[in-house]
Amino acid sequence: MKLQSMKDVERALQPYFVVAAETTGKDVTAKRTKQLLNALGNPQEKIRIVHIAGTSGKTSTAYFIETLLQKSGLKVGLTVSPHIDSLTERVQINGSPIAEELFCSYMGQFIDEVVSSTYEPSWFEFMISFAYWVFAKEKVDYAVIETGLGGLHDATNVVARQDKLCIITDIGFDHMHILGDTLGAIAHQKAGIIHEGNVVLMYDQDPEIMQVVRYYVSQQEDAELLTFQQDMLCGVFKADFAPYMPEYQKRNWLLAFAAYKYLVQRDGIDELSMQKYLDSMELQVPARMQTMRVGTSTVILDGAHNAQKMRALVGSYVAEYGDAKTTVLLALKEGKEAKDIAPLLASIAKRVIITRFEHDQDMPIKSQDPSTVAKIFADFGLQAEVDQNAETAYADALKTSSRLLSRTVTSFCN
Repeated sequence: MKLQSMKDVERALQPYFVVAAETTGKDVTAKRTKQLLNALGNPQEKIRIVHIAGTSGKTSTAYFIETLLQKSGLKVGLTVSPHIDSLTERVQINGSPIAEELFCSYMGQFIDEVVSSTYEPSWFEFMISFAYWVFAKEKVDYAVIETGLGGLHDATNVVARQDKLCIITDIGFDHMHILGDTLGAIAHQKAGIIHEGNVVLMYDQDPEIMQVVRYYVSQQEDAELLTFQQDMLCGVFKADFAPYMPEYQKRNWLLAFAAYKYLVQRDGIDELSMQKYLDSMELQVPARMQTMRVGTSTVILDGAHNAQKMRALVGSYVAEYGDAKTTVLLALKEGKEAKDIAPLLASIAKRVIITRFEHDQDMPIKSQDPSTVAKIFADFGLQAEVDQNAETAYADALKTSSRLLSRTVTSFCN
């Protein structure tokens, strides 16, 4: 199939949306992806993998690991989800999405192979398989892979290599209708990425979480768990983080640093100079307290969508701007608890606008009704305005604000 533009790609991918809602979070997701990749020659087994699961910090940690490895002179692939602006962000090499022309060329070839395989993957299964396939074609030294949802049944969880390095970031309550409503149940899903021979790196967390992860490691032959305290890693890497990154990113960078140091020792990578370490801290992770100037306004874009992530965002905002209030533009997807987010935003908001979004990335996702969210916010003394159209809501916010905090999701940026 010849695809000449990203519009051609979008049209060609439409058939793969059909089963997304039916398979997301189910045990068929990883199984179906394995079957497809097996038919394609198992490209995921031809490259070294860093696999990242967790509730908060996955994307940032993935970007930091990719950056550290790249600065060592290695060719590194990265796939994260969801994308912010372009589908090409899901297949990155050495810090940049692959060029659209190459993306279209590879996508045309890949669709031909998928069609000939007779398998019919969902959209996310297709895109993850495509990323593994491209990384093998490009002969990357490492591929950094962020899970989509959970881990155990996630479409990314298809790698049997014993040298796969597993990273588990902070675990908290999110996607409970799929992953479970206790920390132990959620940890079981996250720990599902661990397989025979894998080394697992993570911070010490809640005892309920650690009990589950340790049990999971004990059930995998030759698997090993390495745990850290943030203060301990700060002691290993003696530097002043304040000039380089917000406080909440320090935790993610240090976990990436621990992973990088492990790979340096295991694989004989030439270690970075102190200056390159410091340079890696200046990376601006997309939609993670991402600050930009739009006209005369400062816009802060962040994807925080649960209490754990919102708490980190508010903390970083206060550390940067003190008690200065801001306009908040917010869209929440169905299933997210507005009552958990409202009191956190109340501490920094002078004005709140609730809007909606719709997108069809990993699975069909709808936003909560803005009027319903506004009523919940009112219960916490936070009077929110409602605008059903994201574009007009954004324009209105910019007109009246010198600083705008936009808690958004991918479609709002498309």
